[in-house]
Parts: sequence; C-alpha cells; structure tokens
Amino acid sequence: MSTVAVVPVKALSKSKTRLSTLFTFQERRVLALSMLQDVLVALKSSKVNKTIVVSSDIAVQKRAKDFGVTFLKEAQEGLNQALGQAMKWCIRKNAESVLVLPADIPLITSQDINQIMNLSLNCSLVISPSLNGGTNALLQKPPGILSYCFGPDSFRKHVCQALSKNIQTKFYLSSSVLLDIDSEKDLVPLQRLGQPTLTHQFLRQNALHKRANLSVH
Repeated sequence: MSTVAVVPVKALSKSKTRLSTLFTFQERRVLALSMLQDVLVALKSSKVNKTIVVSSDIAVQKRAKDFGVTFLKEAQEGLNQALGQAMKWCIRKNAESVLVLPADIPLITSQDINQIMNLSLNCSLVISPSLNGGTNALLQKPPGILSYCFGPDSFRKHVCQALSKNIQTKFYLSSSVLLDIDSEKDLVPLQRLGQPTLTHQFLRQNALHKRANLSVH
C-alpha cells in the first residue's frame, strides 16, 4: 500500500501565540520547528512511503528540504484549504491512503504511526483525538472519502461525517498522540514524557522550569 503522510505547518509568525507569555517570538519559532522535526523523525522511521510538508513559510520549507521530505507551498491560507490542496496532490500521485499529522505532536512515535497504518488494513478511516476534542491523526483510504474539518471540535465533526457516509472507522488512542502543544498546561506532560525529543531539549535549554515554575526532568 502506498501511504503518504501530510504534515501541515502554520506560518511561524503566527505559531504558538498562546505561549507568548513564556517564550519570545524567536523562541516560539524554534519551538515550532523542533516539534516539526520530532514528527518528521517519527515518520522517517515508520512504514509511511512518502511525507510531504505543506506550509507558506520559507523556514519550514528549508527544514523540510534539510530533512529530505517534499515541500508543498500553501496556495491558500487556512488549514483545511491547505490539506485539501495536499489531498489533491496525493490523489494525482496515486496514493492509496493519506495520513494527516499535525506538526505539534512531538511525542508521536514510529510505532504509533505503524499501528495506525495497521488498523487501516481493515477499514477506510483511522482517527485519533486530541485532549481538547481536536484531531491529532487522520488516515483515510482511499484519499478523498472524507472532507477535512480541522479546528475546534474536529474529532466529533470528522466522526459524524464518517457516520453519515457509512465509512468504516477505527480509533487509535495513545498518550503520545493525544498531546498537542498549544498552551502552558500542555508543557507539563511534555516535560515528563518528552525525552529524548528535540522539543524536550528545547525546553531544557530555555530553562522553562524557571519561567513557569515547572519541574523539568
């Protein structure tokens, strides 16, 4: 099976603004790129056949190039629009399945990705929720059977759409996929579970425990 992973990345100038009380603009850029690299590392060690990063950001393009993955320049602003563009690209390339992973789930492992792919052998859709009701992994086979609804309450929206279309669906639950990094409270489990990720290293180097009165181990 040909599986393409799609990793959408917001422009770094707009990334992780909810963490602005802890990190400077430049530090948030580095954090976003660190999380992206952790996701790409997991993908590189997985059974995924190809990975594409879709973004409008030049720094993200450079990181994708340095990492040896395909970069797709975002043609229209908006996460779901960018994913729709990537889906069309995947269909043109004859992908049999497409796995969408956000760039801010640094705890994901290659084992998580492989288990999601294994689940898809007997269904058309595999979905993983986030802690806040979003969607942190979505594999559809074949591509295009489901419209993307990423954003608030996206997990419920994706599931409801699948039910309405009678799409056979399986769910993948894992603590390493549940956590996406949006706010200060998300950093607590990341510091506890995040070794040996690049993101955890960033937190240590920037002495987050001193800034936020948290313990970094």
